[in-house]
Amino acid sequence: MKRGKPEKYIALAETIRLFIKEKRLKKNDLLPSERILSDMFSVNHLTLRKALRLLEQENLIYKEPSRGNFVGTRPLLSRKNGIVGFIFPDDEVFYYKIFAELEKFLSEAGLHPVVHITNNIKEKEEKILDFMIESGAEALIAAPNSQCAGKYRELKIPVIFFDLFIPGLNAPHIISDDYEGSEKITEHLVSLGHSRIAHISGTYEHTSELRLKGYLDVLRKHTIEVPEKYIKCKEPSREWGYYAARELIAMKHPPTAILCGNDTIAAGAFRFLASKGIRVPEDCSLCGFGNTTVAEDLDLTSVSQHTPKIAEAIRNNLQIIMRGETPSAETIINTTLIVRRSTDRPAK
Repeated sequence: MKRGKPEKYIALAETIRLFIKEKRLKKNDLLPSERILSDMFSVNHLTLRKALRLLEQENLIYKEPSRGNFVGTRPLLSRKNGIVGFIFPDDEVFYYKIFAELEKFLSEAGLHPVVHITNNIKEKEEKILDFMIESGAEALIAAPNSQCAGKYRELKIPVIFFDLFIPGLNAPHIISDDYEGSEKITEHLVSLGHSRIAHISGTYEHTSELRLKGYLDVLRKHTIEVPEKYIKCKEPSREWGYYAARELIAMKHPPTAILCGNDTIAAGAFRFLASKGIRVPEDCSLCGFGNTTVAEDLDLTSVSQHTPKIAEAIRNNLQIIMRGETPSAETIINTTLIVRRSTDRPAK
């Protein structure tokens, strides 16, 4: 009986075996990306993945979700223990809401969250990453410090970034459209007739930069000049909101509206204004960002980042990773302006 040709993926698996041997790749060496392998051997992704799955079954390679395919057997450290790490830069309400949305899913899936707050300290975050490696965590969900890029690059744990991300790193990230949100809320203040609009924010890299840029671009579009002292950037805390508002109100020409980088900062600014008998919004309009319970309690105009949608995107990406597949590189969540009683026309 005449025997037919072997299926294409079986022949491809043999080609990849020869490639590993010819390149003298050692255990734990990273293979070229699946896209590069597809181009190199002129095959489609389906055929390639079937070939890689065959090699994995033979313990010639192993797959690390969101990182790639490696030579050799999977390290023992990758044991299944259900640990999922969370890294937050601070104790902002926004991060708590994300975690609260995810906790029920994690519990039902038999996963065990381990939460760390870094206070944006590089050395602390690097120690946490070392702990995650040593504990054999199955996945890590982080709002990362870009100063730790080198450490994240070394990780063999699947990582999902959210709110913040490190450009150039091969990890999926979920972000709000911070620029769009800042544009919306600044346009709202301009539409009310404000031209003396100050901005108080933290200094959390890309997120803060986008919110500041949205604010500045809208004011430039309306040919509104922004005094340098109207921009206060330090930390995303209630205390900073209080002291920054105090500095702004002490100016010869204080702002008639203050846009804050998050609701926590806005709460601090609100407390200062109230302590001096400055009425919101009659004497000074005030805005936050995030639409947390703080904004609801203070009846604060804010930007909703849709935390349930962010949590859902994290959950979906985590499920994809746990299946050994690769999620989309980027997910952008649109924002919505929520107008409440803290903003009105400037006093005449």
